[in-house]
Amino acid sequence: MDMREVIARLNELYHKSRRVALTPKELAERDELRKIYLGYIRNQVKVTLDSIEIVDEAGKLKDHHCNCNGHKH
Repeated sequence: MDMREVIARLNELYHKSRRVALTPKELAERDELRKIYLGYIRNQVKVTLDSIEIVDEAGKLKDHHCNCNGHKH
């Protein structure tokens, strides 16, 4: 299931929940889809943050210290 399908299904379940109560199976599906979606968002934020380079005013890459477990910056 790609992310568009995950989001579409989450939206379907949300709109249904506004009309009627979701079944236990639908609640479990919604919870699993939320985990998938949040994992995707967390990964996108991590990729963005990992790609950031800090430069000084002269445009030189600054050496920075972080707790990144040896990831290449």
